[in-house]
Amino acid sequence: MLSANKEKIQSFLMGGSQYHIPFFQRPYVWKVENWQEFIESVIEQVEVSDDSESEHFIGTIIVQQKESTKIGAIEYDLVDGQQRLTTICLLLKALQDLAQKDATKNWIQNLVTFTDSEAELCPRIIHSRKDVELFEAVLFDATHNQENWEALTALPKDQWDDFFNKTLEHKAVLGCYLYFRSTLSEYLAAKNMDKEEQNNLIKKLVQTILIKLPVIHMALSKKDDVQEIFDTINSQGVKLTTAELLKNFLFKNDQKSIKLYQENWYSIFEANEDDIEFWSSDRTSGRMRRSTMELFLYSYLVIKKESTVKLEKLFREYKSLIKQKTPDELVEMIIDLKEHAEVYRQIPDGIDLRALSYAEYKKRFFQIASEFEITTIMPLMLYIMKQVKDGEELKKILAVLESYIARRTICKMTTKNYNNLFLGLLVELKKWDKITSEKLLEKLLSYKEDTNVFPTDEQVKDGVFNKALINKYTREILYIISLYDLNDPKTDNHSLSLDGFSLEHLMPKKWENNWEIPDSKEKVELNNFKLLTLGNLALIKGSLNSKLRDSAWPIKREELNTYSTLNRTRECLGNAVWDVKAINERSQKLYETIVEIWKK
Repeated sequence: MLSANKEKIQSFLMGGSQYHIPFFQRPYVWKVENWQEFIESVIEQVEVSDDSESEHFIGTIIVQQKESTKIGAIEYDLVDGQQRLTTICLLLKALQDLAQKDATKNWIQNLVTFTDSEAELCPRIIHSRKDVELFEAVLFDATHNQENWEALTALPKDQWDDFFNKTLEHKAVLGCYLYFRSTLSEYLAAKNMDKEEQNNLIKKLVQTILIKLPVIHMALSKKDDVQEIFDTINSQGVKLTTAELLKNFLFKNDQKSIKLYQENWYSIFEANEDDIEFWSSDRTSGRMRRSTMELFLYSYLVIKKESTVKLEKLFREYKSLIKQKTPDELVEMIIDLKEHAEVYRQIPDGIDLRALSYAEYKKRFFQIASEFEITTIMPLMLYIMKQVKDGEELKKILAVLESYIARRTICKMTTKNYNNLFLGLLVELKKWDKITSEKLLEKLLSYKEDTNVFPTDEQVKDGVFNKALINKYTREILYIISLYDLNDPKTDNHSLSLDGFSLEHLMPKKWENNWEIPDSKEKVELNNFKLLTLGNLALIKGSLNSKLRDSAWPIKREELNTYSTLNRTRECLGNAVWDVKAINERSQKLYETIVEIWKK
């Protein structure tokens, strides 16, 4: 290796420098989430004052000089960093096409291309395989860009994401250019500037890219094995986690930091194999799989900031918070982080929730939150469990929140506002001298909008009789009801695992195949509606054969007798006829139990 230095992007886009992407590298694969994060980083740097020394480090670029094939060019193999350097060129091209002055357009053109000794215009990057033609079309063919831009802008705005993600599949280079052009168009339009001011802002954006997005530039000698180095960088390599980045940022190599690290980081996160396994294990957050450590760090930061936090920008948010603190305040934060981690470590999750009894109120609450996919409640719960030391009071608080969540789920009320709802509740609770179940219930009952109201008994009854929930939610509701039934002192075994139970429609969806057809269209439609509601659904052990599932009730009832171990399912088998009347009768019984479990 010849050198490794911190460099500004402008040093890569000067003179006759040209970068060839080796054949063994993958094509351009960055997607919308990568482009969004990148452009937000650029705009963030633009918005800071001109005299600020703020920078945003964007990674490493590794190059190896090669024999030049054309006069006037200095050619390199781009060993690592092709995704970010390609993205930068496409961003600059989008800015060029938005520039208002020819001088600015020409300046940007000379960054993404150069002219060799034969006056031929050359791309700054030579792509390999399928991207080469498309990349050069974006750089050189104005008609190509304009036609695709017009195709995008002809679509309704709510279809643009589909356009980027689906229509442009296998055309990520073009998608990147159009995404930047559309995002920058909106950004510039929002500034409400005249053409001169807009052009100056474009120049500032370019200067920011060139100067304020440094990389580590590693230059290899001609003797270095490029393939071996590339494989070493990428094979089985594990990207640094947020926790690792944060640890490296928090603790320096001095005696004070080492002691702080051992007492407040190592002792809780790394002291033994159980700790390491717990914090590194994956959890589901929305559509993404995240480590428990990431979800904890997210919850803690939401508590501290009292605002929303993006998981994909977690480390950056922590850096911003840490930079605002004095050394003493930082020590306090590290100690506080450990104290919250000790509480989070006690929150039931994963294997702890596979089997439980109704009396295990903590497990029951977090099992419900997990099955109902209410992940945005975790910062609030971490704060409550950290603050409330009285076990009986905590039990009452969890009961209030459980009733609130369960009732809203049964009523099929929206969860779209839960992020703001639980954040607002967290901010409110932080103002209280003492958190009590009584005050919490009073606060929840004060909500009147559909997005946050605490459902009444009548609304719950309507939900039981008239709402069709997704199977996962119905399965969970029937499971908790079964736990409630097993809570009887006369019952020997109070625990139950949800594993192995499936949800069965007592009146099957294809009931018309083998069941008696009612004498009117209205009754047929009522059957089809009622079979989807809670009263027609039951938990059974295992799964019925598909042929038996649609059998006439006498045959199906006999078969269900083999699979039914729960009282709530077995009591249905006493019905000689299973129809709308029987479904409504069962719905009434379920409703009465539900409002007993989840009181208001």
